[in-house]
This record gives sequence, C-alpha cells and structure tokens, in this order.
Amino acid sequence: MKTHENLTTVRQLITAVTHRAASVLGWVASATLIAIMATTFVDVIGRTFFGRALIGTVESIELLMGILVFSGLALTEVHRKHIVVETFQSLFPRPIKRLSVIINLLLAVLVTALLARQLIFKTIEILQEQEHTQILEIPYWPTAIVMSVGIVLFLLVLALRLIEAIINPRSEEDTTSSTS
Repeated sequence: MKTHENLTTVRQLITAVTHRAASVLGWVASATLIAIMATTFVDVIGRTFFGRALIGTVESIELLMGILVFSGLALTEVHRKHIVVETFQSLFPRPIKRLSVIINLLLAVLVTALLARQLIFKTIEILQEQEHTQILEIPYWPTAIVMSVGIVLFLLVLALRLIEAIINPRSEEDTTSSTS
C-alpha cells in the first residue's frame, strides 16, 4: 500500500511540475505571438509608407513561428484543447471506447517520441555546426532548444495522460465528452 501511495505522490508531483512548465511555455508562446505581430506591423508600415521593408523580417518570423508552435503544444494538451474528431467513438460500448482512448494516446506518445528524438538530434547538429540565418545571422540554436523543450514537455503531458487513462478508467470518459 505504501508503494502505491508513493507512486501516486510522484505522479502528482510530475504532473504539477509539467503543468507549471507548460504554463511558462504558454507565456513564452504569448510573448512570441506579440513579437510576430509587432514585427509584421512594423514591416507593413515600412513598406506602405516609407517604401522600405524591415530587413530580416522573413527569417525572424520563421524562427519565431517555430517557438510559437512548439511552446503552445503542451499547454494546449494540458487543457485538452486540441481538436478531437470522434467519428464512431460515441457509438462504442464503454470498454471499447476506453481501449480506443488508450490506443490513441499510445500512438500519440509513440509518434511524438519519434518527432522529439529527431528534433533533439537536429538541435545537437545545429549546435555543433553553429548554423545561423543568412541575412541577420541569427543563430538557430536558441529556437531549436525551445522547440525541443516544447516537444519533450508535450510528450510528458501525453505520457501522463496515457498513464492516467490506464490507471483510472473514468479519467478519459470525462474529457472525451467535453472536447467533442
């Protein structure tokens, strides 16, 4: 009994830390979106009224978009706000529906783990090669690190949801009805 309580406490601690980290990355995503909008605004004003574009806008926006997307994944999953398409799931009996949820989460964890692995390898390569943008020579590595952290955090949130779905059959039933 003590071991089960310890595992539950550890799982709750990991969940709390993961959710807090996802919230921090959510703020990073918000700040990044503001930076994208401000850069685009200045670029459009410069082109329209002064006939001159902001130098390096495209490459800056490209880097910021990577940060934006990967920073928001975990927080979106924490709040279960990703798009869910349930074509036939509502027709399944409860045991089949639960199995379907577990299989879907398992596939999501596996695919995300593969993507995270590749992104981490690419980040290491970028760091070793000291790659940078062509015009402003902005290094790629800060963006790659944020993207790697974001996808690993997303993977952790998915893994925690999978564990919860296996341990607590009721946990996914409550969420699937609210997300459709």
